[in-house]
Amino acid sequence: MKILNPESQASFWILKFGLWVCFGFWILSFGFQVWAYPHIFPAPAVNGPSGVVRIPSADVIPYKNFNIGADFGATFLPEFSSTESTVYYKMNLGTFHGVELGVVGGTEKDSGKIREGVFINMKLSLSTGEEPYPLLLAIGVENLFSYTQTDVYMVATKYLKQGPRLTFGFMADFPEDKFRPLGMAGIEIPLAETLFLASDLLAGETLFQVDAGARLYFTPIFSLNFSALNLFDNTDAKDSRAALVGFSWANPF
Repeated sequence: MKILNPESQASFWILKFGLWVCFGFWILSFGFQVWAYPHIFPAPAVNGPSGVVRIPSADVIPYKNFNIGADFGATFLPEFSSTESTVYYKMNLGTFHGVELGVVGGTEKDSGKIREGVFINMKLSLSTGEEPYPLLLAIGVENLFSYTQTDVYMVATKYLKQGPRLTFGFMADFPEDKFRPLGMAGIEIPLAETLFLASDLLAGETLFQVDAGARLYFTPIFSLNFSALNLFDNTDAKDSRAALVGFSWANPF
């Protein structure tokens, strides 16, 4: 019988706990009054594209519409040794029918310094989703023109009759010029017509990242967002542990 070393055992228990967290969100959604998923405008994830907390969803901004958003907060360096100010700003535009084009900028990872320029995000819808509880499909690329942070993905989002919305898919990035496949999943739970809880995760051979957040909609096009990235402080995660507060606003002008 193979005995896991302490690091492998810790990773195993972190993975197991993260899966239970997501399962708990699923069970929690049925403990509240069931709400039909309200009609709201897609909001950007922390990294820019319309999404859950950190991962993209299959939602695409409608043609000739756009949204803007920003997140502000702190990144906690390993073992809470220090913190760095963190900011993200982004904009997405429905450039064609079924096509979302966006930009994202902000601070460099763990540096607190605003990077020069912005990266490009692109998403293409593969389904129309005209039925009441659609299954949406999309492919996309994040952080185009970045030397170290570019990734590609395929994602599906399913609206459930009971209220929650599930997102799941595949992502691949290229750390140190090596192909790294990742699975991703997320859930959004409407607790009321204007309040949503959300959680998502990224998982690979060495990477495991769990994020959580909430969105409070003041109108169908404006929300206040709360995000917690990399809850378990995995050193190989895409993001350092961070706490953020921000907003998203559709068609403000």
